[in-house]
Order: sequence, then C-alpha cells, then structure tokens
Amino acid sequence: MSSPLPSTTAKVTPSAKGSRRWLLAAVTALAMAATATLGVWQLQRAAFKETLASQIESQSKLAALQEVPAGDAQALVHRRVNLRGAWLYQHTIYLDNRYMGGRPGFIVATPLQLDHGKQIVWVQRGWVARDPQDRARVPSLPATAEPVTVQGRVVAEVSRVYALGAPVEATATASTAQPGTPQPWAVPSSAPGPAKGTRIGQNLPAVDFGPSTQLLSVAVLQTAPEAANAPDGLQRDWTPLDSGVAKHYGYAFQWFALCGLIMVLYAWFQFIAPRRRTL
Repeated sequence: MSSPLPSTTAKVTPSAKGSRRWLLAAVTALAMAATATLGVWQLQRAAFKETLASQIESQSKLAALQEVPAGDAQALVHRRVNLRGAWLYQHTIYLDNRYMGGRPGFIVATPLQLDHGKQIVWVQRGWVARDPQDRARVPSLPATAEPVTVQGRVVAEVSRVYALGAPVEATATASTAQPGTPQPWAVPSSAPGPAKGTRIGQNLPAVDFGPSTQLLSVAVLQTAPEAANAPDGLQRDWTPLDSGVAKHYGYAFQWFALCGLIMVLYAWFQFIAPRRRTL
C-alpha cells in the first residue's frame, strides 16, 4: 500500500498571517493618508484662487495709477494702471510655449520706459499665434516712436514657465509699416529697425538697461491696445486668476471619495467578508 504524497501547498502560519495583516493595514493607511492629503491640497488651491480673485476685485475698484512707486511696488499688485512712456522695442522677447484658446503661440513682452526716463517696467503686451510653417518665425508688430499709454494692471512678474536648457533665439525683421498696421510673419533678416534683435525664449532674459535707469520689481499685464484705432494683432484674453476653482473642488471630491473607497474595501475584505464566510 503506497503512502500518500506530501502536500505541496505551504501552510501559512499564524505569525505570517499576522504580518500580512499588519502590512496590508500599513499600506491602506498610507493610501488613505495620501489621497486625503491630495484632497486637502486641492481645497487649498481653490481657496488660494478665490483669495486672489477677491484681491483683484477690491484693487480694481480703486482709481487707476498714472505711475508705479518703486518703493512700494509689490503692494500695488493687481492695481489698475495707465502708464505713459516709450517702448524699448530692441528688447522685445517672444515667450514660447504659451497657449491661448488651446492654440500654441507666443506672449509678447516689451519693456516700457516711463515718461520721466528713469523707471522701466516689463509689459506683458499680449499673445500671438505661432507661424504654423516655421516656429522660429515671429511676427513683426507695429512700431511707433511716439509715446504710448498702456492700460493694464500690476502683476508680480511676466508669465514664467519651467524651462530646460538655453533659450532659442531668432531675429525678426523690422516693422517698416505705419503704426497701427498689422504685419505678416517675418522671416529672419538683418534689416535695421526697432524690432531687430527680438528673440524667442521660455522666460525673460536678464537685461542691463544702464546705470541711470531703474527696473521695477513688478510687471504690467496689458489689457487694452495703446489706441482705439491702432490694432496690434495681439490677443489679451488673459485667463482669470479664479479660473478652475470648480475644477479644484471636483478634484478634491474625487480624492476624498477614493480615500473613503479604500477604507470601505479594507473593512469589507478584512472584517465583513471573513465573518460572512464563517456564518
């Protein structure tokens, strides 16, 4: 009579079962903590945007400033301004990888030298679509030697993105048309003019404007053209700072719901289901 074959199924000892329970409990606790933390973070983001929107609304009710005091510039963020000065076209930069309405393009930034001649402020002038045929081409915008009045609001800085490597540069042709005439895409050229030397970059470069000038620590987000009958072809449909508040609340609900689901599944498989099997 042959002896029974030994079982190949390893028996799980009570200590191993206990270790697995503790490990599963630890993983569950970590998952619940992570999802709950992400839900709280989304609520904080929503509250931050709501606070910014409230600040902008309160600042917009104040009279527009005709100049930006250098000593207290940061305190004037979101304040409306009407600044008069001259564009420094030679320092214009086209900020790449910026989208508006789902389309890729550039944000045009040009420093403005204020009327008294000492203060300079960067102005985020508007957005323009990228040339679909050649991404290194930039549009030659209308230029004027006359002083301009820029309507906008004070912002902490010009649009920034995370960038790797050195910025790509391109030279644009000068705008030779009369002010107020939109220009077509311009291929790189050595032609002289105020727009020569404009570049494509991810963020603003460091520019030395000279020892007799003062670069303000804030920037201006332009909200209207310089003149009613001088279209520059730039779009200024800037995204409101309170945009996406509902989205943050939705994401928070999803994270909290996932946290609750993890807790329910753990309780079901560890406590409720085993007890139902023993009944």
